[in-house]
Amino acid sequence: MPSSHPRGISPHASDEPFQSDLATGKLLCQDGQRSVALVMGLLQSFHSVLNENFGESSKDLLYRSGFEWGLQEMLALNSRLQPGKGIGLGQMEPQYVFDSWGKCLRACGHGTASFDFTRLDRGIALVELQQSAIASALEGAGQPACHLYAGLFAGAFSFYDRVERHAVEIQCAALGQPACTFIVGPGSDVDAAEAARQKGAGTAEILSRLG
Repeated sequence: MPSSHPRGISPHASDEPFQSDLATGKLLCQDGQRSVALVMGLLQSFHSVLNENFGESSKDLLYRSGFEWGLQEMLALNSRLQPGKGIGLGQMEPQYVFDSWGKCLRACGHGTASFDFTRLDRGIALVELQQSAIASALEGAGQPACHLYAGLFAGAFSFYDRVERHAVEIQCAALGQPACTFIVGPGSDVDAAEAARQKGAGTAEILSRLG
C-alpha cells in the first residue's frame, strides 16, 4: 500500500499534533480537544480497582471503553485531515491514515504504533506498539495486559473499514516481550489467533496460520 498520501490528496496535518499553554496549564490537540498528562501510578491503580471490582469482566470493560475511544479518535482524525472537504477516511490510503493517527498516539504518551497491511485483502491488520503506557505500568503481568489498546485499535479499524472489526493482543511488553502486538480483523480470525496464543503459539506461528 502507498504509505505517504491519500488518493489524490496532499497531506497538510502538522507533525506536532499537540500544543501546550503554560499560562493555563492546557494541553491541546490540533482539533482543539483538551488532553491531559497522567502518571503511571494512576494507570496501575485504575487497572487494580477494575480487577478488584469486576474480576475477569474488567478486561471486557477496558476493551469496550477502548473501542468507543477508537471511534471518537477516527472522527477527530477525519475532521483534522480533511476539514470541510466531505472526503471520508475510507477514501484515503490506510497507511497514510493510520500513520497520521500514530503521531497523535505517540505525542500522548501511548507509545509508537506501526501498522502492517499486507493481509488487508482478508480484512486483517497487524499493529505493533512500542513503549505501551499500559504495559509499562503493568510490567510483570502474567498475561497480555493492553485490553484498552486492543479495543482502541478495533474501534479505529471498524470506523475505517465501515464494518465491525475485533482485536486481540498476542504479544505484550508487560510479559517481557520486546513490543505489544495486536491482530485486528474479523471476529473469527481474532478468536482463532487468541485460541492459538492460549495454547502457546508464538507470534510467527499465529500469523502463518492466518495466511
